[in-house]
This record gives sequence, structure tokens and C-alpha cells, in this order.
Amino acid sequence: MKQKPSMTDRLPAASPWRRMMGITYESIILFGVIWFADYAFSALTQFRGEPGLLRHAFQAFTVTVLGAYFGYFWSGGRVSLPMKTLSLAVQTSAGQAPSALRALLRFALALVLPVAAIGAGHLVSGWLYLLVPASWLWCLVDRDRQSLHDRLSGTRLVNRAPDSKIRSVDV
Repeated sequence: MKQKPSMTDRLPAASPWRRMMGITYESIILFGVIWFADYAFSALTQFRGEPGLLRHAFQAFTVTVLGAYFGYFWSGGRVSLPMKTLSLAVQTSAGQAPSALRALLRFALALVLPVAAIGAGHLVSGWLYLLVPASWLWCLVDRDRQSLHDRLSGTRLVNRAPDSKIRSVDV
């Protein structure tokens, strides 16, 4: 009888193609999440897009909504609908479900690295805009097929069995 592998076993890393499919599908879902959240913010504050302090609050609110979404779905063994559909999961390097803090670190790095490249492209040289997708393209050259933000945060995006769950660990 074949024994079912435990989730602490090393699952195979997600392929670059599957990552791109996940990013695309997640973007479709996030369009609705962000649209409703930002509409509520605009309705409550009467924000109409003008420059000033309210625009910064709007941007911070949007990043907070995204952080809450990804922090929730990447921690505790949970997965979003696109991740469930594509049989993807986020694990720590040890094969456990990441804590909320580690999931937020992964989100922060996934956000900061491209934003830093945009800032460098604006302030230093336009050629540096080419570094915007570097964090995701890193998985093409990484021996473990990890993106740069995964490598820095100690996480992995893996293929999982469709019916499996990742055990939660408090870190």
C-alpha cells in the first residue's frame, strides 16, 4: 500500500508557467476585491483622486487591503481560490505553513522589490525599469525555482496535491 506523503516532505516547486498562471488568475480576483474596497474608501471620504494627504491615505489603504488578503491566504495553510484551482501553496523552507508574520514579510518583499526598481528607474536611469520583474524572473535561474522574494523571506511556492493541507506552525 502506498503511503500518503506528509506535508513536511519537500513538495516540488511551482514552475514559472504555473506561477504566471497564478499571478494572472489572482489579478482577476483582486480586481474585484480592490474595486469594492477602494470604492468604499472613496465613498466614505469623498476622495476623487486629487493630490494631497487623502491620496496617500488611499494608497496606504489599498496596500493594507492587499496585505490583509495575502497575509491571510498565505498563512496557516490556507490558499486563495486561484491557488486552490492551480494546486499551489506557500510553505516555509522547512515545509510548514508560514506564520502570518512570515506571509506579511513575503508580501512586503514582493511589493518593495518592484517598487524600488521603479524608483531607481525614475531617479537614476530608465534602464533600471527593466528590473521590475526581476523578483519573479529570478525563479528561472534559481536552482530551487524560488522567486527572489521567496528566497529572501524563507518561503517557497509549491505544487501540492489537490486535497492536501499544509500544517500550521507558530513561529
